[in-house]
Parts: sequence; C-alpha cells; structure tokens
Amino acid sequence: MKTLFTLLILTLSLVSMGQSNFDQRLLARYSEDRVQELLEKQPATIEYWTYYLDHSYTIVDGSEGKTIKTDEEVKIRDLENFNILDLGIHMDGKRPKAYRIKGMNQYLVLKASDQFSKEFSRNRSSK
Repeated sequence: MKTLFTLLILTLSLVSMGQSNFDQRLLARYSEDRVQELLEKQPATIEYWTYYLDHSYTIVDGSEGKTIKTDEEVKIRDLENFNILDLGIHMDGKRPKAYRIKGMNQYLVLKASDQFSKEFSRNRSSK
C-alpha cells in the first residue's frame, strides 16, 4: 500500500512539473503543443502574446456625460477575470478601438497596434 501511495505521489509530482510554464489564457489562441513549440523555437512570440493578455486594453468607466461613441459591444461577465483573446476582437493599426461592455457603464478600449508594439518594445528593452 505504501508503494502504491508513493507511486501515486510521484506521478502527480511529475505531472505537475510537466505542466505548462506559460499563461493558460494563451490556449484561447494556440494549442498546448503549439505553445510548447513556440516556447522552444520562437519565445518572443509567446512573450508578445503574454504581454498582450494584460496590456493590450484599458477599461474605462463611463460616468454621466462621459460616454465614448461606439456602436460596438462586447460581453464580459467578470472584469477581473476575463481573457481578451476570447473576445474575438482585433487591434486597429493606427487608432484605439472602443467597445461598450454589455450591461455595464464601462468601455473596453483596445489600444492601436502601433501604440501597443511600442509599449511592448519598451517593456522588453527595460528588462
């Protein structure tokens, strides 16, 4: 019985060690095998998308008289725990894009890709 228990613990340890060392939200864009391949061959790609997950947008409160003109809307249930990659929206090259968050007096503002790329480059060079 002790041997079986030890094998079980060993197996669980190996599985947990073998689990990914990347942000799981990337699985909305890539398969786990593809992420592993990119980590080995093109780690900058994973670095870019990992940075994108938390830095590609801002949430803006829409207070009375301060609305952002947009016809586009996104549905986000939990502003603290959502995956930007799940929304199926894309950056514009030169201009930020605003989306009204359905059922809330808030907006998601997706940065322009030019702006985001500059921020990402600055972040990489400061490391």
